[in-house]
Amino acid sequence: MAFTTVAEPPPGRRHLLVTAAPGFGKSWLVRSWLADHLPTWADGDTDLSTVGGWLVVDDLPPLDHAAASALAARLDRLPAATRAVLVSRTPWPGRLPADSAVLDAHDLTLPEPTVGRVLAEQYGLDSPDLARAVHELTAGWPSLVHLAGRHLQTGTLATLCAPGTPLHGYAAEHVLAHLPVPQRRLLGRLGELETACEELVGPRERGTLRLLARTGLVVPAGAPPGAYGLTSAPHWLRPVPALAAVARQREPLAAATRRRLHADAAAWHAGQRIWAQAIRHRLRSGDLAATAELLHEHGSAAVAAGGAGEVIDAVTALSTGPDAARGANADGQTASTPSPDAHGRGDDPSRRPEVSLLLLHGEALAVTGRLDEALACLTPLAASRDTLEPGLAWRLGQTYYSRAEHRAAFDALTRGRLDRADTVDEALLLSWTAAAYWSVGDRDACHDHALRARDAAAATGDDRALAAAHVALALHAALAGDRAGNTEQYAIALGHAEAARDAVQAARIRSNRLSQLLEEARFPQALAESVDAVAAAEASGNATALTVALVNRSEALSRMGLLDEAERCGERALAISQRAGSGKTAYALTILGDVRARRGQRSLARAAYEEAVRAADTDGMQQCFVPAMAGLACLVAYDDPATARRHAETAAARANGPLATRALLAVGWTAVAAGDGAAATEAADRAESSARLHRDRAGLAEALELRADTSDRPSARRTALAEAARTWRATGARLDADRVACRLGQLPGASAEEQLASRVARASLEAAGVLASTPDESASAPHVAVRVLGRFEVVIDEAPVPGAAWRSRKAQDLLRILVARRGRRVAREELAALLWPDDEDHHRVAHRLSVALSTMRSVLDPDRRLPTDHYVFATPTALAADPAHLDIDLDTFLAEADMGRRLHDQRRHPEAREVLAAAERRYTGDVFEDEPYDDWAVPAREEARAVYLRITRLLATLAGQRGAVDEALDYLLRILSRDPYDEAGHREVIALLDAAGRHGEARRARQRYTAAMRDIGRGTEAVA
Repeated sequence: MAFTTVAEPPPGRRHLLVTAAPGFGKSWLVRSWLADHLPTWADGDTDLSTVGGWLVVDDLPPLDHAAASALAARLDRLPAATRAVLVSRTPWPGRLPADSAVLDAHDLTLPEPTVGRVLAEQYGLDSPDLARAVHELTAGWPSLVHLAGRHLQTGTLATLCAPGTPLHGYAAEHVLAHLPVPQRRLLGRLGELETACEELVGPRERGTLRLLARTGLVVPAGAPPGAYGLTSAPHWLRPVPALAAVARQREPLAAATRRRLHADAAAWHAGQRIWAQAIRHRLRSGDLAATAELLHEHGSAAVAAGGAGEVIDAVTALSTGPDAARGANADGQTASTPSPDAHGRGDDPSRRPEVSLLLLHGEALAVTGRLDEALACLTPLAASRDTLEPGLAWRLGQTYYSRAEHRAAFDALTRGRLDRADTVDEALLLSWTAAAYWSVGDRDACHDHALRARDAAAATGDDRALAAAHVALALHAALAGDRAGNTEQYAIALGHAEAARDAVQAARIRSNRLSQLLEEARFPQALAESVDAVAAAEASGNATALTVALVNRSEALSRMGLLDEAERCGERALAISQRAGSGKTAYALTILGDVRARRGQRSLARAAYEEAVRAADTDGMQQCFVPAMAGLACLVAYDDPATARRHAETAAARANGPLATRALLAVGWTAVAAGDGAAATEAADRAESSARLHRDRAGLAEALELRADTSDRPSARRTALAEAARTWRATGARLDADRVACRLGQLPGASAEEQLASRVARASLEAAGVLASTPDESASAPHVAVRVLGRFEVVIDEAPVPGAAWRSRKAQDLLRILVARRGRRVAREELAALLWPDDEDHHRVAHRLSVALSTMRSVLDPDRRLPTDHYVFATPTALAADPAHLDIDLDTFLAEADMGRRLHDQRRHPEAREVLAAAERRYTGDVFEDEPYDDWAVPAREEARAVYLRITRLLATLAGQRGAVDEALDYLLRILSRDPYDEAGHREVIALLDAAGRHGEARRARQRYTAAMRDIGRGTEAVA
């Protein structure tokens, strides 16, 4: 049973101390390390002077400083060649012995992928979500992972830690029962707090906390919600959740102790200005009045810092409290809600305690994506009023904006009262109004309100207001096509957001900056930054920013060829926006339409695009309507050209700024489908100009592809496609580059190099699940695939040709022979001798050959749509298969192998791995494996087998260089399955297993090697 991922002891040290709580596999690990040695297993009283080789002291008891010093002195007197391993449940006190290394619990925990493999392989629980949950509950504690696996075969996560379960019993009897009282008490308090640090527990408990951390009972934790932007961030810790749950059940804290603990924690967090946690702990201490005071004074800052969930919990709890329910003011008197006149004059209701809590509650609900509930809080405050306080107006407008209900957003925002435009709420009102104008594509109004927002924010000097204002200016710059201004404004905005500790706006900015990278086709950078953008949005609780970040990450993944993960991101974004009731579902639906269209899932793509168009058009959301309508137009261009052209023209009419490029491309592609060359050429010119104006390299590359389709001159088509291919490769858009490579190789007069690159690109696209042909190409000729690796098969348009369709075995054999010659001409006399070796009547044989040729052609082109020589070229003296029109897996395999080796020689190792792995997967068996006795197949069979062994060995080498031991072993074992007597393969397997510390497997590999070499009369002394 695999417990840990530590393959071998740290090299170069004489002594090793392995320290962790029970259940981390310490002894098991040491035994696996030393499986091929004869260690001495000792206890603390063993005479060490006679020990040689490896010494293991297992289950070393807790030591005080004197005992540790004495043991260290004994270790120092060991012979120089002796290495000692000390295994203990408690850390070494004081200074370590000389020349020592330490492995502690954090080195022995299982990462989430390993937890997933354990659950799948040993317990049949193959679920990434379940693996994530188990890893979260156990923190990768090996024994707890296995106990969870056993329980979950019949039980649920909810009962995993319940009394009577194996995990509860193990944690109680083997862990908690043996803890000293101070450690057990601190663990109980930490379980109540959930997240803590040394500064919070105080100097008296600091040493105990460190002991718990070193033995794995307490593990590193992310910052709690609301801790964004601390100047000096503490080292946050949390108890292992499953262990904390058991501890709470065994020794629950007294109510008074819990209240005092949370009151102290609230005071400490307030001192650190971590307002969300101060609110949370003050609430749990039972002090509702102090909780209400914190909410009034710091609630909005808590939401901004990422603590919206804590604010929602506190406001909800206060709504049942005796004072808060009556809206008590600071003097304990009840504050009644004012009745403003029809023009909204009179007292500012937002300053009343009960109204300010409603505003805060609505703001927090909107941030977390609970938009319906936010509106339920906010809309009653605006009912029957002509003007609104700016704090209410921007919160209500932001909520409608997040729902993509722009008419309602404008109604709320424009009712906001602007007096002097020098307060934070007024600046935020102007900023959100500018954002709403951006969303509907009104550049002038967006600019006007963004400038006014900047002036108002500058008057306040408030960083949060300044961040929002500069976001508005960045949105206008994007609408105007000012890339440099967009970048500059977002950089300024992020600086202000971080100064304000505003995690919500920082997440919004990071998500929006991904859009800029994608528009500039900087796909690798966008993919890298999307990880941080998604994490920032998750940490901030900002559901809208998370949706945008996931959509942008999905696009980056799609462009980089990672379509499965792209679809998962898109579906997650769709689920979040649907739960929120947000019209921003259109963004997620559009990217899902793009991904599915790439995969040829036309019905699913069309459904996604059409739903996105409906959602975006309902409220004039141009930023999403245009891409969705353009995508839909291109998708149906060959099915319904007239409708497609109307869709494209609608998109172009409503597009402005960078969106114009995609709309114009749709106009061009639909014109091509309709046969309108002049309109397509004009659209290509306009799209290229728009792409250059907006620094849109992806749009420029696609415009070049469109130009190639509108040109009648082969040289012009080649030039345009070659430039498009270079541009796509520069952006990192692998699938797009492969698509263009396919087209280049199919041009008349394509070079051998271009044809080879075309075959490799087609194979790469197929491996990624992408259709390599365009709709017009697929309509012109059937796709004929000939499979000779393994079992011989002919597949026409994805349908295997049944055996009865051939009517003649000789017609099949004729195709097999021609394919084996790989496009080389074969003389008719040679073919006759191979097919009818016993018939010496030359005229009869010639007639038979003609009949077989006719039968073969009728199978490949049953409808007689193509020229007779389309698939098989014939002269009076010879025949040859045409590899340009037949998709032959042998040719593709050899081309991929050659391309991969050349990439490797050029030190382009990632690309080489990808191409070589595709070739290795393609080799499903030897050439004509189902007919092993035909002599004419031997040369092709031996060539393909030799190439397979070479590239598989190269893949093993590349994997070994990356430290991917299991992958390297897998490739080597595939070699040995093809050739059991491959001496180099056996030796490399043994070397890899030894280096990985998997000595039992290495011993068995040696035995297989010895047996194989004995079979052929060779010795194995070098690895004996």
